[in-house]
Amino acid sequence: MTALDWVTVLAWTTVAWAAAGALSLGAAQALGLALPESVVEKGAVLHSLAVVTLAAGLAAAWRAAGDAHLAGPTLAAAHGAAWQLVLTVDGKAVAFLGLIALVYPAIVRFSVPSFHREPGAQRFWFLVSLFAFGLVTVTLAGNIDVFLLGWEVVGVTSVMLIAYFRRNLRSAKNSLRALVFYRLCDLGVLGAAVWMHHAFPSSDFAHLVDDAAIPTSGLVAAALLFGSLAKAAQLPMSSWLHRAMEGPASSSAIFYGALSVHLGPYLLLRTAPLWLPHEGVRLAMGLIGASTALYAGVVGSTRPDAKTALAYATMAQLGVLFVELALGWHTLAMVHLWAHAGLRTWQFLRSSSLIQDFQENPMVSADVLRRRGVDWSRWLPTRAREWLYLAAQRQFWLDGMGERLVGRPVLAVFSWLSLLEGPLTPPREAPPAPRASNEAEAEWSP
Repeated sequence: MTALDWVTVLAWTTVAWAAAGALSLGAAQALGLALPESVVEKGAVLHSLAVVTLAAGLAAAWRAAGDAHLAGPTLAAAHGAAWQLVLTVDGKAVAFLGLIALVYPAIVRFSVPSFHREPGAQRFWFLVSLFAFGLVTVTLAGNIDVFLLGWEVVGVTSVMLIAYFRRNLRSAKNSLRALVFYRLCDLGVLGAAVWMHHAFPSSDFAHLVDDAAIPTSGLVAAALLFGSLAKAAQLPMSSWLHRAMEGPASSSAIFYGALSVHLGPYLLLRTAPLWLPHEGVRLAMGLIGASTALYAGVVGSTRPDAKTALAYATMAQLGVLFVELALGWHTLAMVHLWAHAGLRTWQFLRSSSLIQDFQENPMVSADVLRRRGVDWSRWLPTRAREWLYLAAQRQFWLDGMGERLVGRPVLAVFSWLSLLEGPLTPPREAPPAPRASNEAEAEWSP
């Protein structure tokens, strides 16, 4: 076998293996089977270690063979458009797949003792394995259709893990907030996919350099930029991120510290040949990133709890990533992405025990305060400093505006559609209302 053959085999095997783990646990969930805890945990560990092995083999084969564009079967075709499975193995894909291979097994290993005898643990492992499949699909996607498939899988698992503690009404509400912002920005990616099929010769990423010369490519680039905002928690689609901290610490680490939040910058890296010639899109990208970094840096400094402060720190660094992408510093952006993902993974996993350290050892808090550095706000007048602190405490009132201008209108539209659908569907028994409590208890599900 040639090096290119090895790339082809390993790329498709990686996607198939990622899907197999999710399908096996998903089938058990659908059938209501409560598998033994040891079987589920060992299966999750095996799944993650196999992803590492396949990623390492694919990276080695890619170094020998170079970039590869792998066309698979056509699943559907109508009116001149085709939905074809296409994979791309290049430097960007190998780099992000390497990040997945490092973070995913670490999160699995951390979660094994954390979810020992935890109600709903099998549901957690199913969602994490499904998330891994979505990540691998996004990373190796060779066209916008395959990319959108993985993109949606990641979004669904993110929302469901925010609401992992399903008896907690606040968790359900916060997952709904994330769902609204995700779906709104997903319209941008979906619109870009539709228009690429309509106006471009091909939806493959390999042809984006030629597609950039098409007159309507600027609209597609703007739609992709809009679609990346919610996943990366950039203004004005950022008010959901601190609410996503309702989920378990391990899911917060892999989703909102390491991998899921970096899919927005990865989307822009993958489609860079399309938007780089459009100065307006780059200017908007840079302004959004800079304003988000400034906003998150100020607001995060007023947060009293560890996970929320980390959420705003993550948001600020993602804003810097957007600025680097807008300036064309794509190698620096990939290095920054790797370093930031690794740091945030460790910090999110450490956050729970850090709180305990603060409670049990006062020297820890004293050491942290001593290392904070210069307090730049002391250079401001007293009245300006007080106003800035009050505004930062209230997130500069963007949270309330997001609720009024985005959340409520979107929910109202879908409530209206639900009323229209009611006469067409048979009546169903209403589910029990969740308890309005903050207890960290997950409803039992096999």
